[in-house]
Amino acid sequence: MAGDLHLIGIQHPKDLVDKNACQPYDDLCSITGEKHDPCVIDVFLSVINFMAGGKARPWWEFTTKRKKRKLSENGR
Repeated sequence: MAGDLHLIGIQHPKDLVDKNACQPYDDLCSITGEKHDPCVIDVFLSVINFMAGGKARPWWEFTTKRKKRKLSENGR
């Protein structure tokens, strides 16, 4: 994951503060030319949350949040 973050220009987790987790994911997919597992978004959500002062939590605790967000964006 650290290599992927560096690939998209993130040198320190604080660089993700105030970012929408989908943007670095989209950047990663674009740069590598492949669609990555959506769980990568959960990792970004976890880091963004922690760097904003939230409690350290494993990425998988953000899966439900990502899925709910996706459903609301699709109007469901």
